[in-house]
Amino acid sequence: MNIGKATFFSILLVAAAIGAVAQSQAPKVKWIWDDKFDSVNAAPNIHKVLFENDHLRLLEVTIHAGEKEPMHGHKYPSVFAYDAPQPNMTNEEIGGETRLVKGSLNDADFPTCRTMGIQAPHSVKITDTFQQHFYRLEFKTIDGSTIHDKP
Repeated sequence: MNIGKATFFSILLVAAAIGAVAQSQAPKVKWIWDDKFDSVNAAPNIHKVLFENDHLRLLEVTIHAGEKEPMHGHKYPSVFAYDAPQPNMTNEEIGGETRLVKGSLNDADFPTCRTMGIQAPHSVKITDTFQQHFYRLEFKTIDGSTIHDKP
């Protein structure tokens, strides 16, 4: 399925709103790792910053078939916007545990979104024959809990 950029980014904005609500209800986890593990510092060739301000950071994430990304984490809660099928991969956690992650190969499932909290450092290796590609909208601040009705 091929959609235009305007449509895709409209979907991304709706996902952002849904993500903000979901993240405001999620347990508060603190980033405890050194900033050298932040994705754009540890793996800038994989996590490309498309937009950033004081509130949001939009990343384009691309990991090629057979590629293993450096150990990195994500210090902000986020919404993933998948625009293509996702490959099979392994995900190695900072403590050394590795798990298999089955991809989603049905074109009818895209575009789609999901939310994710803060992620400890990890390293993904693509074990499939095609690349992983998606957009990640990170919420550097979540202002919804500070907004109140005025009398």
